[in-house]
Amino acid sequence: MPHNILEKTGDYIAESAGKAARAGSAAVGAVEDGVEIARSVARQGRDAADGALKLATRQIERRPVETVLATGALAFGVGVLVGLIIRRR
Repeated sequence: MPHNILEKTGDYIAESAGKAARAGSAAVGAVEDGVEIARSVARQGRDAADGALKLATRQIERRPVETVLATGALAFGVGVLVGLIIRRR
C-alpha cells in the first residue's frame, strides 16, 4: 500500500511538473509575441512621425508665409482658450 501511494504521488508530481513546464513555455511565447508586436508598433509610429515631419518640412518650404500665419493664429487661439480656462477657476 505505501508503495502504491508513493507511485501515485510521484505520478502527480511528474504530471504537475510537465504542466508547469508547458505553462512556462506558453508564457515565454506570449512575452516574445508581445515584444515583437511592441517593436512593430514602435516602427510604425517612428515611420508615421518621420512622414509627418517630412510633410511639414515640405509645407514650410512651399508656403512659408502661410505656415507662419497659421502657426501664429493657432498659438493665439490656444492662448485665448487657456486664458478663458484660467479665469473661470
